[in-house]
Amino acid sequence: MNEPIKADFDIESGSYADAALGFRNHWYPALLSDEIAEDQLVPLVMLGENILFKRIDGKVFAVRDHCLHRGFKFSAKPECYTKNTITCWLHAFTYNFKNGELIAIPSAPNSPLIGQRRLHSYPCEEHNGMVFAFVGDLAPPPPLFDDVPPGFLDKSWTVVGAVNVTCACNWRVAADSGFDPNHVFIHKEDGLMDSLQRSFPLAQRFQGGNPFHSIEERIGPGPKGIVDQLGKAEPIFEFTFECDGEVGHMQSKYPPDEMAMRGFKSIQGSMWLPCALKVEPWPILDMAHYEWYVPIDERNHRYFIAWGKQTDSDESRAAFILEAKTKWRDIGFENFNRTDVIANNACQESIEGVRYGRNQVLCESDGCTMAWRRFASKHNRGVQVRQ
Repeated sequence: MNEPIKADFDIESGSYADAALGFRNHWYPALLSDEIAEDQLVPLVMLGENILFKRIDGKVFAVRDHCLHRGFKFSAKPECYTKNTITCWLHAFTYNFKNGELIAIPSAPNSPLIGQRRLHSYPCEEHNGMVFAFVGDLAPPPPLFDDVPPGFLDKSWTVVGAVNVTCACNWRVAADSGFDPNHVFIHKEDGLMDSLQRSFPLAQRFQGGNPFHSIEERIGPGPKGIVDQLGKAEPIFEFTFECDGEVGHMQSKYPPDEMAMRGFKSIQGSMWLPCALKVEPWPILDMAHYEWYVPIDERNHRYFIAWGKQTDSDESRAAFILEAKTKWRDIGFENFNRTDVIANNACQESIEGVRYGRNQVLCESDGCTMAWRRFASKHNRGVQVRQ
């Protein structure tokens, strides 16, 4: 008799069950590049922290959105008397926005605090139409390369950040679902399938008795993550069951053909710390799909999507950027991944008031989700807590 699946993932001090606010000392996407213009102030909450972003001379900087003096939130009534400074509306404490240094106090111009105290500043980097921020205390921070999926920074690829939406559920709900090959069931009627005239399975069955046998760990140097082996799985396009003398029948909208079978065997999903999914090839053979689940607070996260493709000229690069922001944002997000948002938001109520994962009945097909939880618990750089 098969033993019950054990869902324990409290295997290290950095437990996934405690990571309602995500993992500290990691890089996270904060904004799409076109969401912050020159001289624009953008307040955000990331991992429970209030952060204020500003683009200065083309580069994005970020500081804690609270004055050191009395804790006034700069973004409540922002004042900037030079492009490089932020002044607190309450008592006019003024800081260098680029490094957080306290540089002036009108009521105490000779205070020893000046030049000695700093706002917490957040290193920022901008790549592929996305602004990333490092939320943590390590100085210097690890390279961004260590916290994005493989290929994202590859110069031979054009990668386009195209989606940033807020979702009403904890980030772990979305991460667990993203690396779960059997959530494909929710996509059976999505418009992407009609656009591509593609058969899509109802489920995936991994072979063998060990639910973890089809998971490969990648622990660096560089990005740390786990990779599924869907090439070893059997896609299910039709399923019949019986209950009280009635027969239920599930069937994919488009019947599978040989090309569809080969296509599904070639797809590889992977999940990377701190919160990023990569699926390749997807949604078509020469593309890669990236998504991130960035904690806002205990009940909300931001969902980022980028698509990538190898390009060999400025013309092909420009064409793909336009294609990603129009075609793929329409049929890839609005007619496919938005279904994930609906599904994940509907799970939030079930995790309220209980230790994460404790009220879930997992089974043999949940190996990918359990492997991700255990991997993330072991290899993160620290669990974020309220600062």
